Amino acid sequence: TTFSLDLPADLLARGIHNAFHASLLRPHMTNDDLRFPGRLLGQLPGFKDATADWTVTQITRHSGRGRELLFEVTWNTGQVTWERLREVKHLAALESYLQAMGVDKPRDLP
Repeated sequence: TTFSLDLPADLLARGIHNAFHASLLRPHMTNDDLRFPGRLLGQLPGFKDATADWTVTQITRHSGRGRELLFEVTWNTGQVTWERLREVKHLAALESYLQAMGVDKPRDLP
């Protein structure tokens, strides 16, 4: 059985299909922004109705090594998230963090 959903035009323009097999559908659960911050539609990058620009103010710490390397990122909205190196490698905040840690490259982090 296939179900068709009425999706907003911006989702259709992004190539998201409006027809789904019944096995892929789940009951809707409203997001609890306190438990899972940053998942409201306006906070997701690329949507037309984004309420504000999210910019990184600083990187405060890291965890892991190699492919498991994560950085704690503080956003201008006050939200704090953990991001992979590939998501922050282009940011000036990463350069500042590396300089504060006394290393030149993320792989040199203790």
